Amino acid sequence: MSHFYQPFQPTLTKTGLVKFGLSLKQIPASGKLKGIVYSYLQITAKKPTPYFVIPDGTQSIFISPVSAKLGGPHSKLFNVQLFQPGQYFGIRFYPGMMTNFINVALSEMTEQLINIQDLLPSAYHSLSEQIFQTSSFQKRVSICEEWLLKLIKPKSSEKFNHALSSIYQCRGDKRISSLSTDVGCSSRHLNRLFQMYTGLNTKQFMQTIRLQYASQQLFRLKNTSPDLALSLGYFDQSHLLNDFKKHFLISPYEFFERFRSDFYNSGNP
Repeated sequence: MSHFYQPFQPTLTKTGLVKFGLSLKQIPASGKLKGIVYSYLQITAKKPTPYFVIPDGTQSIFISPVSAKLGGPHSKLFNVQLFQPGQYFGIRFYPGMMTNFINVALSEMTEQLINIQDLLPSAYHSLSEQIFQTSSFQKRVSICEEWLLKLIKPKSSEKFNHALSSIYQCRGDKRISSLSTDVGCSSRHLNRLFQMYTGLNTKQFMQTIRLQYASQQLFRLKNTSPDLALSLGYFDQSHLLNDFKKHFLISPYEFFERFRSDFYNSGNP
C-alpha cells in the first residue's frame, strides 16, 4: 500500500536545499520497518535557517543535539527553525503508522511539536544524545531502528488500510460517501478511524493528499492554468488558489519563489 504514496517536501528538493544552504542524506527503511517508516534523513545546515514543512499526512521525529520532537498532524505549512549550523536527524513515518509506537491521541497534537521525552518518558533514554555520539549516518540509522523495534506494537485496521490505498490511488480526489461505500463502513466510522490513525478527519486527510499532488505538479510545471486545476480535481482555478493559500499560507507564485534558489533563478545550469 505504501508504495502508492511518496510524500513531497519542497525544502528537500534540489532547489530547496540550495536555497536554504542545506545538504541531505536520506535512506528508506528496510526489514520489519519497511512500509511503516518512510525514511531516515540527515540535514546539514551551514547557518541558522528556516526549515519549512508542508502538510503531507505523515508524522516525523525531528532530532537535534539537544532534543527530539514529534511533529503532530499538520494541516498548514509550518517551520522547524534550525537555530545553529550543524547536523539534524529525522525519522519520517508513513501516514497512520505512528500509532505503532505511541499510544497517544494524535488528534490532540495537531499543529504542534511535542518533546518525545514527554510522550515516552520510560523509553526515551536520551535518544538525541545517543545519535549524536557518533558521526556516522548509518550508525545513527541503526540506533533509531533499534529504538523503534523495541517500541513497536503493531496496530492495524483493514478498513483504514483499504481507505488509505484508495485515497492514494485517486490522489485525494474522491467523495467521502464513495470512499465509505468502497471500504464497507459508514462515513462516521471512517472518520473515527482517520482521527485515530492520522489525527485528521477523513476530509482533512483527503485534502492533504490532493494538495500534496497539486504542490508537486505546480512545483514541476510552475503554472496554475485552469486546465491544470481541472486535472487536479478542482472545480476551477480559484478553488485551487484558495485551497493552496488556506493550507500553505502563501500563493503558488510565492510558493515557487520561496523554494527556488537564487542560483537556479539566475539561469545557471
